[in-house]
Amino acid sequence: MANSKQTHLDSVQSIKTEFLAILEGMAYCLDWKQDESEWSARELVYHMLDSPPGGAQNLVKGIISGDVQEYEIWSDLTNITPERAAFDIGQVNADITTFFGSLSNSISGLTDGDLEQKKATMYQRTRGSEEERTLNAILERTLNGHIKEHLVQLRTIREALAI
Repeated sequence: MANSKQTHLDSVQSIKTEFLAILEGMAYCLDWKQDESEWSARELVYHMLDSPPGGAQNLVKGIISGDVQEYEIWSDLTNITPERAAFDIGQVNADITTFFGSLSNSISGLTDGDLEQKKATMYQRTRGSEEERTLNAILERTLNGHIKEHLVQLRTIREALAI
């Protein structure tokens, strides 16, 4: 059975709360890496907020408005810019809050029917695949797949630092 609008709205709120809670106390170590081959907390944050390019919140808005019929996903991009590299924890948290607020606002305007009827073709460039995805599938994979998987990585960094 497909998720309802309310299920997605609940996920947005709970994941935002969890995300911000994980980062609490990490202001001094946003760029710390246990190993150079791993991502820092900052890199994980901006990977989550800006994948696919422009962010899931803008993708959802574009699909709802009909402006987006296809989109690309590139795996393994940190999406760190010089500006983001200089942000303090206050700005990082503000970016997270803005992302989830925008996503929640977009979902709020949907009907449960929209979740299955509005679609876009996803091109996974890194893996060379494509598929048509409903808004429901996009939200499910973004919130309960992609973001939750990376929150586990953030928790691992937190634990390694004994925070």
